[in-house]
Amino acid sequence: MTGSDVTSLRGGIIAAGLALAVVGVGFCQILARPEASSWAGAVALTALCLLVGLGTLPQLGGTPTVPAIVTAAGVWGVASVIGGWLQVADRAGISPFDVGLSDISTSVEMGLPVLVGALGSLTVLAWCAFALRGDPPIGIVAMVAALGILVVSVTGHGGHSAWVPVVLGVHALSAAWWAGTLAALIVTVRGKGGWARILPEFSSRALPVVAALTVTGVIAAVVQLGIGSQLWDTGYGRTVVAKTLLLAVTLGLAWWHRRSWVPRARRHGVTERESIIRAGSELLILAVVLGLAAGLATTGVI
Repeated sequence: MTGSDVTSLRGGIIAAGLALAVVGVGFCQILARPEASSWAGAVALTALCLLVGLGTLPQLGGTPTVPAIVTAAGVWGVASVIGGWLQVADRAGISPFDVGLSDISTSVEMGLPVLVGALGSLTVLAWCAFALRGDPPIGIVAMVAALGILVVSVTGHGGHSAWVPVVLGVHALSAAWWAGTLAALIVTVRGKGGWARILPEFSSRALPVVAALTVTGVIAAVVQLGIGSQLWDTGYGRTVVAKTLLLAVTLGLAWWHRRSWVPRARRHGVTERESIIRAGSELLILAVVLGLAAGLATTGVI
């Protein structure tokens, strides 16, 4: 497989991931009735996950690329502004083209994700400008992206409790690291040697992250919905069930990869193409989960 073919494969998987996040919102539209802003929210969330992955990549021994960070930051900022615009229109009951200055920032809950998205993306872009001339700490990118993830998750339904936002925040950050790091590996890792060096490190760190994701997801679902008819009688409950089932499928796939892919990759026994495809298979299912999560963020529990 030529270098251009591998590059096309990388780009195709990332583009498919973004598309499937939007598809996830479409599924949520069938199961529930999220606000129109959830479409832009899915795009913003996908970009944020990639930024989290790129920002933490050096901890695995990888090297993020500035063009990838620039692209993700730009998508995050634009999607956040569009999402806020659509949310204002939706809550005001008017067409997005009729939104005026008096309609904007009608509440902190509505305005904070937009503000963080706009300022956060500009901060990351400023980091990229400095990175072209020097070596600013990549941790800044990870921290800004993590803040964006937390704002999106905590300004939803968990904001009415003192501790549920913490659970939701851990859940969201765990999912963002898992999906975002897979995407970052697809974008940046080169050759058998690169995968042999970085994949085992990712696998060892993924285990506690996935455990945290699972435990916090169960706690949040039980606290918000309980155990009973609300799991299938409400749109929120049905979406949570769909999200849980997809996560279960991804967990099964990740377990299989941990047994069949990681040991061979460590021994340089897996081609670059196979590693990209295997990482992409997990990522694409997680992308649909991210779309469902974006829909949940604007869906009423009851």
